[in-house]
Amino acid sequence: MIDTHAHVDTRPYEDFEEMALAGVTDVLTLAHDPMRMSSSVVFKDHFERLFWERERVEKNGIRLHVCLGLHPRVRPDDPEQCLELLESYLQRKDRRVVALGETGLETGSPFEANLLERQLELAIKYRLPIIIHTPRSSKAAITRQALEMLSTYSIDRKRVVVDHADGGTVKSILDRGYNAGLTIQPSKLTPSQAAEIVRQYDATMLVLNTDASSNPTDVLGVPRTVHLLKLNKAGDDRIRLVSEENAKRIFGLG
Repeated sequence: MIDTHAHVDTRPYEDFEEMALAGVTDVLTLAHDPMRMSSSVVFKDHFERLFWERERVEKNGIRLHVCLGLHPRVRPDDPEQCLELLESYLQRKDRRVVALGETGLETGSPFEANLLERQLELAIKYRLPIIIHTPRSSKAAITRQALEMLSTYSIDRKRVVVDHADGGTVKSILDRGYNAGLTIQPSKLTPSQAAEIVRQYDATMLVLNTDASSNPTDVLGVPRTVHLLKLNKAGDDRIRLVSEENAKRIFGLG
């Protein structure tokens, strides 16, 4: 099983042992806003921390894959320098970045939209998948805005994940040809809600994750959903797609 969206820098060592025991083999850790992201200096330390986390996670037999981006909640004083820093990491051969993320929209403000547009350009330039954040509040409206923005770019839709989808947004995401990320977290989807979406929609375009962070989190959200799908006889092929194969396709994981 692959957890396609986590923030392992916020989680204790014991979580990774639990995940490994439950059958999680790979985790994508994404850049986010663990503190006031005030400048490119803070971003550099944050980016480096995500790579340092590999040793802690991989001691438990889980492969950790790093994604870098500027979260829509950040308001750095030097956004141009932050974008330059991000691009410098995307160019590096000794720091493999598997996707650009997370980026996206929180309120849909002009500042956020500009930051997203600049990162879409980077994802296209470096041929990277991109993970798009959608918020808890005004999810349907903000998701529509993000989808409209994405539609103006020549980007491979099969390598875009519009994340934190729910029952009200998943259809519009899939209808536009993008992958939908289902986040199993106490404040987002329950395992039963995620399993119902998997049952109803195109399993070739869905991925599972926990968004494990400092917020209330169930680090076993992906295994719980997979277990529920098995109990409901969802079918082995469907389960493999949403829990593993789609993530391998999108992010180029071996």
